[in-house]
Formats: sequence, structure tokens, C-alpha cells
Amino acid sequence: MKLKKEEEFMRLAYVGLPCQIEAVRKIEALSLETWVKNVSFLIGLFCRENWAYTCFRALIEDDYGVKFSDVKKFNIKKGNIIAEKGDGALQFPLKKSKPYIRIGCKACLDFTAELSDISVGAVGSQDKWSTVIVRTQRGMELLNGAEREGYIEKKAIDEVKPGVGLIKKIAREKYNENLEEARNRKTLHTEAKTLEEIKKLSKGKGLANLMSEVVETGNCSSCGACEAVCSEVIRIENEVPVIMGECKQRCECYLACPRTYFYSRYEGELGKFIKIFSVRARDGAALERGQDGGAVTALLSYALDKKIIDAALGVKRDENWKPNAAISKNKEELMKTAGTIYSYSTNLSALKAVTK
Repeated sequence: MKLKKEEEFMRLAYVGLPCQIEAVRKIEALSLETWVKNVSFLIGLFCRENWAYTCFRALIEDDYGVKFSDVKKFNIKKGNIIAEKGDGALQFPLKKSKPYIRIGCKACLDFTAELSDISVGAVGSQDKWSTVIVRTQRGMELLNGAEREGYIEKKAIDEVKPGVGLIKKIAREKYNENLEEARNRKTLHTEAKTLEEIKKLSKGKGLANLMSEVVETGNCSSCGACEAVCSEVIRIENEVPVIMGECKQRCECYLACPRTYFYSRYEGELGKFIKIFSVRARDGAALERGQDGGAVTALLSYALDKKIIDAALGVKRDENWKPNAAISKNKEELMKTAGTIYSYSTNLSALKAVTK
């Protein structure tokens, strides 16, 4: 989705999936674009796998006969996809969705968005609470400030059940299963590299290599990093990079892609972190409309209210649950992005468009 170019912000929070977070970190670390310096916070979402919108809709509407427009909220708990409607909730076995999983997701090794400032998900906490993994000092300052100002309540993950053990179990399962798949895809590189190694290995590689090694082999995550760094040549259409011009062999698109070389090193099952909490929003609307404990909504509400950020970029759905990039400049706009959609939105080019 294209956002208005005249809306540009100096301090932006970005909410994304692990592959999107890794792409932003690569762009930042390799100094590929200047706009990324104005992304103040990266909030990553736990992600076992994802579905293309058309596939998720086919699963829910065609296989189970539930109209998307009738669903108020989706959730995944205890091996089931839960569709909450006005007249009750329906459950579908999660394993039935396996044929619909995006093929690019099957080679992803990151469950908890290890390169974010704060990672958020439901796994590990009790019902109506969110698990929050704080990874950076600025992430800790955001969380502590939100608690101090009454936006959230929190407790150590050790005080709740099922606790951190379940998070590690699922992270380990994803890593081991997908590592085998990634190694079977001969064009994927599964070993972490230093930034200098990445630059050396990527020298001379450009759009043709990106297409042959990533896109044509089904490894593309549809994050949109290639379009964000090379919009004059690449455009994302129907979640796939399309060549729009002549490649200038600058190799930015290849460098930015989270499916070429990655520089993060997976430390344990959860990556580097400072502390893990179970968090719940204190605001009733954030708790009701947000996912699980409403932690993301509450943290961003605090950051917007206190002028810590100018805006937040996330995803909102239309009445048929189609996801689109969305900018939130206040709590009212933020509430429209609350809740998890479970189908993918390519939005890194939108992030670039609204960042000065």
C-alpha cells in the first residue's frame, strides 16, 4: 500500500514480523539508506509462520464456510485458529493450515524477532496477557515508562505459567525444522556472517542474483526491502518483486534482503535479551481490541501520548481482513491497527515513504 508522501516523520516506531525486522536492521547496519535512522523503535511480533491473504481467506471461507466479514477477531491458541464472531467463536485445527503457509516462511529461523528492541507475543503468558522480551536499553526505557505512567502492568515471566520454557520450545522447533528446509534449498545461506563478510560475498551481485537465488526459488519473504532500497528498478506486486527498470548493479537489493546473508547470531533459543515480562494493558479498550494483553497497543499509546514518537507504522485490515500498511499518529488511529491479522502485508517501502 502506498502512503501519502507528504506524511513524513522524524521519530517513527515500526511494528513488524521477524523477517521485516531483520531487513530493517540490515539496511541500518550496512548504511544502505539514511531514512532508517529515523526509526526510533522496532517492535517485533512472534511468528511461527504466516499466510498470504488469498490463502488465509481460502482456508477460512472456502474450507470452513466462515465469511471474513463476519469475523471480529482472530487468534491462535492451543493448536487451533480461533475466529471470534458476534454470535460466538469457531475453532479450526492449525495443522489444517499447513498447505496454505507461505513457502518463504518455511525457511525462516527466527520465531521471536530477535533483532527488535522489544519482541511481543502470546506464547508463555496466561490468557489476556502478552509476553514481552526486552532486548535493548531503549526498549527497556519504553516499557518502564509505560508502566510508570499507568499504561501497563507487568510481572517477571518466571512468575507465570507456562512461562519461558514454552517460548523456547516453540522457538527451537521452528529453528530446527526450518534449518533443515533452508539447507535443502541450495541458494540459501544459513550461517551468520560479519558485515564485512556480507559486503565481500555480495560484491558484484545484483537484481539477477536476487531473482534467481531468492524469488524464483520460493525463498522470498515479501518484506519489501528490495523495493525500499531500489524503488526505481523494483516494485512489489502481489507480494512478489517485479523488475521495472534496468539494474545498475549497485547490489543494494541483494544486501538488504533478509534471505541472502544474515549477520545476526542466534544465541540460545531466544537471541540476546535483557529481561522477559508478562504484560497487560491497563486501558480497557486496548485490552479488548489489542491482541492478548494489548501490550503493543499500550506501549505505542504511551509513546505517542508522551511525544516520544511522532507516529507508528503497522498494519490495519479492511472489512474483509485484507492487510494494508497504516500510519497511526494518535490513539484513535492506533486502535484501528490493534489485533493480529495473520496474513502478510509488504510494508517496508511504506516505512521509507513516511520517514524523513
